[in-house]
Amino acid sequence: MTRLIAGYLAVVGNRGWQSMTGKTDSPARRLVILGLLLQALHVLFGFTAIMGMFINHMMLDQSKSTVYYSHLRWQLITFWVCAVLYALAGAAWYYTGALWPAVTVLLFSFYRIGLGAYYCLTDRPIERFI
Repeated sequence: MTRLIAGYLAVVGNRGWQSMTGKTDSPARRLVILGLLLQALHVLFGFTAIMGMFINHMMLDQSKSTVYYSHLRWQLITFWVCAVLYALAGAAWYYTGALWPAVTVLLFSFYRIGLGAYYCLTDRPIERFI
């Protein structure tokens, strides 16, 4: 994992950040990474996931011909599925006092964010739904 992060964070001259496949960043890729970071920060600040969702919606049409279109779609699906699951977990907590549904949704959201980050770092489209 450390090698993966170190490989991504290598700066290549004046060309900017470089992915693990050797390609330089595009604006769409930077916004995908921003969306992933905003979704990951939803644990501390819930509104960051909403900000990421708005950014993804704005960039969706502009990235149709790139590999990052599938990433933006993946992040939008993650946001809406997790929002519904968090609402159900909140209802379960309110009526039964059970906290495990919220923890399960949190783990599911980090699974989706981690998988999206992996595909982004390797510059591959996400061709799966779950």
